[in-house]
Amino acid sequence: MLRSSYKVATVWGIPIKIHMSLILLLAFFCLSALRTGIKEGNALLHVAGVALSLAGAFVSIALHELGHSYVAIKKGCRVRQITLMFIGGAAQMEEIPRKPLDEFQMAVAGPLVSLALGTVGFFGGRYLAFREDSIFHLVGILIWYLGMLNFFWAGFNLLPSFPMDGGRVLRAMLTPKLGRLRATMIAARLGKILAVLFGIYGFATHQWILVAIAFFIFSAAGSELRLVQLQEAARQQGFDIWPPFPGYRPHQAENDDEVRISPPPYRTGPDSRSEIHPDQ
Repeated sequence: MLRSSYKVATVWGIPIKIHMSLILLLAFFCLSALRTGIKEGNALLHVAGVALSLAGAFVSIALHELGHSYVAIKKGCRVRQITLMFIGGAAQMEEIPRKPLDEFQMAVAGPLVSLALGTVGFFGGRYLAFREDSIFHLVGILIWYLGMLNFFWAGFNLLPSFPMDGGRVLRAMLTPKLGRLRATMIAARLGKILAVLFGIYGFATHQWILVAIAFFIFSAAGSELRLVQLQEAARQQGFDIWPPFPGYRPHQAENDDEVRISPPPYRTGPDSRSEIHPDQ
């Protein structure tokens, strides 16, 4: 049976998975390159170039997500997995840092990784591309291309709207003055506006991948806002659905077979508990 994603690596205990949509995209581009290469008489070179370019692009995205994950782990958050999809990557976390400064640091970590990769790729690729050896020239062009892609990826993710990293940066900056809910509403609204513009441009130019990205951005922005609204509503009712501190887990009794309750009004403390035995 086909699965929706497949694990390809584990870093810091975080499974890195490739989504089926990415596998299908890789197959589509490789087949397109094969057709072009057959017509031009160099099919192997075309397929190898496309495959290496796409593999390098998504390794870069994985490193981008690992940048987020590293900071999140340092802040006490658990990262469930990283999934690489045809629209990019996503690090799934049990919770995100609650303090604005912590969220800011986690959000900028990914773009900083991309900027570092872009710098290395840009200068390293140019150096190799000017070598006389044809192999070094081709490798240099590929590395330079990946460097420019990382620059683009860093800039795109820093757009001040959800679900991009820039939306979290914006929320972290606005939260101290406006509160988390109001700051999230602004970032989510900007995300939806950006999604609509992407969708219109994608339809007008028949770039359906942009339309899919626009749909994802619009949905993710709405989901983030609904989550924060739920958290705020719970907080106003006296509940806090955030863990009280990083790494918190509910206390479990040493003996799961022993049930302890207290009579109304359900006071806590050892002196107010009574044991329930099977013969009662």
